[in-house]
Amino acid sequence: MDTKQQNWIQKKAIYTPDQLIVNGVEVMQDWEITYMKKLASIATSNGGQILELGFGLGLSAGFIQDSPDIEKHTILEAHPDVREFAQQKFPEALRIGRMEIVPGFWQEVSSRFDDESFDGILFDTVPLTPEDAGSFHQHDFFKEAGRLLKKSGTFTYFSRVATEIPEAHQKLLQEAGFSKIDFEVVDVNPPLPSQYWDYKTIGAPIIKK
Repeated sequence: MDTKQQNWIQKKAIYTPDQLIVNGVEVMQDWEITYMKKLASIATSNGGQILELGFGLGLSAGFIQDSPDIEKHTILEAHPDVREFAQQKFPEALRIGRMEIVPGFWQEVSSRFDDESFDGILFDTVPLTPEDAGSFHQHDFFKEAGRLLKKSGTFTYFSRVATEIPEAHQKLLQEAGFSKIDFEVVDVNPPLPSQYWDYKTIGAPIIKK
């Protein structure tokens, strides 16, 4: 665990009715609900085993749990306060084993999962400092997503692009083993100014091997 990660988990997670803030970073806000619904529908399109990285407000987690076709929903979440919030929000799903929360940053814990373990993956972690908020860090996970996803599976993530996936991002995805790269555009209405999104649309990636 590096210094930024250690500092992150020591900061209090501040939940309000419409957002989550940690270490001065706007982690998630409720305007994302339509986008999270779309990402969840993409990640669960094959049913089966679902991996979600980052819990936030639990918006996408709720939509994933609503899918009748999933077998198990595994969430990687590093922050202890956020894990506690998740446990309070989904006690029954956790009790019956339909949901599991794995503590830790993905860089530390994803290696415990075998190759091609998941039918769907949704990646929505955030940069750990206000200075980095809004930066594109998702590509750090692309290679690991390629390892963890089944050949028939679907990967999606918070794209940080308003419409289509840029060629630079497509190249990184291809290098990670993905050959089918598509997207849908979702209308959103974020409050302005925002640390991490200033547009009225956002792309929802649909990524396959």
